[in-house]
Amino acid sequence: MLSSAQSAPSAPSPPIDVPVLISGGGPSGVFAAVLLTKLNIPCRLIERYRGISPLSKALVIHARTMEIFAMSGILDKFLTHGRNFSEFHAYSGAKKTGVLQVLSNTESHYDFGLFLEQFQTTAILMEEYESLGQRVDQGWELMDTKVVENESGKSWVETKIRRAIEGTNIRQTESTTLGVVEEDPEEEGKMYEVQIVRSEYLIATDGGKSVVRHKLNIGFPGRTLDNNIIIYDGHVESDIPFENITVVNGINERIMAAFPLSDGQVRIILDQGIITPEEHAALKSEDLTMEKFEKLASACIAPAKLKCLDCSWLTYYRVNERQAEHFAYKNRVFLAGDAAHVHSPAGGQGMNAGLQDSFNLTWKMALVLHGIAPDSILETYEGERKPVADDIIKLTAKMLKAGLAQDFVGRTIRRVALTIAPYILPYIIPNASPVTMLTIGYKDNSINQRSKSQASVDDKYQVGRRARDGDLRVIQKQDTGLAAVEEASIRLHELMTGPGIFHIIVFTSDMLLSPAASKTKSVNGTETTTSEELAKDIESHLNAWRSKWAYKSAQQISTSLSSPSPVSAVIPGSIKDKELFMVHVIASDLSVPSHPSSPSTESGTDVLAIKNAGEGKIYLDHSGILHKKYGVEAKHGPGTIVVVRPDSHYGFRVLGANKTAWEEVNQYFESILAK
Repeated sequence: MLSSAQSAPSAPSPPIDVPVLISGGGPSGVFAAVLLTKLNIPCRLIERYRGISPLSKALVIHARTMEIFAMSGILDKFLTHGRNFSEFHAYSGAKKTGVLQVLSNTESHYDFGLFLEQFQTTAILMEEYESLGQRVDQGWELMDTKVVENESGKSWVETKIRRAIEGTNIRQTESTTLGVVEEDPEEEGKMYEVQIVRSEYLIATDGGKSVVRHKLNIGFPGRTLDNNIIIYDGHVESDIPFENITVVNGINERIMAAFPLSDGQVRIILDQGIITPEEHAALKSEDLTMEKFEKLASACIAPAKLKCLDCSWLTYYRVNERQAEHFAYKNRVFLAGDAAHVHSPAGGQGMNAGLQDSFNLTWKMALVLHGIAPDSILETYEGERKPVADDIIKLTAKMLKAGLAQDFVGRTIRRVALTIAPYILPYIIPNASPVTMLTIGYKDNSINQRSKSQASVDDKYQVGRRARDGDLRVIQKQDTGLAAVEEASIRLHELMTGPGIFHIIVFTSDMLLSPAASKTKSVNGTETTTSEELAKDIESHLNAWRSKWAYKSAQQISTSLSSPSPVSAVIPGSIKDKELFMVHVIASDLSVPSHPSSPSTESGTDVLAIKNAGEGKIYLDHSGILHKKYGVEAKHGPGTIVVVRPDSHYGFRVLGANKTAWEEVNQYFESILAK
């Protein structure tokens, strides 16, 4: 007998209420909603709580996350509210031993960490979502979900949600243990409003206690560490200044870390050694008083003193290192953020990893819903993000183990490391620490394809890697000819606007240098091209791609829904021109002067210089550094075309910029997008 949720074989598929349902209104969920909305995809975001929790687990936004915020057009508000920092001040007891430049880097324009409590990050993302004409449906909690398939093979997600008519959905008796979900959670006498939501996809960003993960029987293996940690937020007086992030290796061999919060409070994380699970279960939160914490913290930093003036949060904490067995279920339900992976707070990776999950997933989902890509592209989400979560768990576990080690060797190494690290870190990590998340890359797959001409390129330039940034000079048309104006500069990442756009970067080396160079038919066996030929190839391919693959309006997406879409036909900040492809040309030498007052020699680049941004406009890599960053010969090279995916990772690269190279790029798009 068929259940009521299933369709009879002869019945049509039930109408879809919304293309995407998102469960969980934390940073990962709200960011996913912002991105989908900007990509003209109607979505509904539900959150169990009726407000934003003032208790912030995450405190830092890393360089890579700032890059994706910038590409999404939302970074400025974060920079306004946050504080830049890169230093960790190390102490041994009350004695300062050095300053560690942990978050500085030479790899990104954002060579710092941005200190901002999680509740502020969430609030800014919600404000952005509301500016797009949307709102978070607060007070709704997900009760059950399933993927339903009819006889014709059509599938969809059916989700039961509810909201307490009075009060909240929060119950006094519910478990706080990670992964525990009550089977009978109704409170006696409370009335609920219940809805069934049908969606094409469900994104679960509902935290470590994910109901979605539980209801779909997705395992969450891992371990809970036996270290007992205390977290305190409040105002303090101390002999040690806490204006910066401070790490103390206590005289009692305990580790303490302090973080200045935006309202003058300080967060202190204090290690209290290893206890058994039974001992932890016996701990009573009411026994953890401000006075007790003050005594424990003072013992760590002695002979310095610490006095707690007040307290807004004081709790015991145990580290979980767990990862969902699958990040995707039947290619319809996707886990992101803490629902997919939890780990040590060391390095501040958690929230950042969740935001990057959303960045990876949403552009792929949007392409499918717009009919631009087959749904098989969504299979790359788990394949790309699960190994990243693996590496983050290993990295944070290693950092935590070093910080909390209690054996003689571990304590000795920690003392030595905190003393000499300020002097050796710049040599060990010359460009970027893994903590900045700038080194994350993806392996070869259906959307990360190697060209035969570039199959042996060094891994740091290979497909799947993050697209690097660098300065360019703008070429301007002057009365005296072309000029690369030194004062008119732009970074490559500033050209890579988004979200949801493939950026094709054409490195020409110096092959467009002069008429003599244009007569050279090949460089090391690779045919060269001219400015005029390149301009024609760019125009013809852009026209062909844009006529074949284009974004629909939100109104067009909504016409298949049974109920009015929560997204208006015109979304402020959404894709206005519906373009999916942008092309940028970068030359290492144009034979143009560095100042407009100097006359230009003929280079044949006029046709590219007058192009609009994204339409094949040419820029000057005057130092050749950007060519080098992408593994391209800046002098006497044939050039290279690099396809950057909408999440700013390389998807494809081919040697040369000639007609053959362009045909390979065309074949790449034909292979990953809908026929």
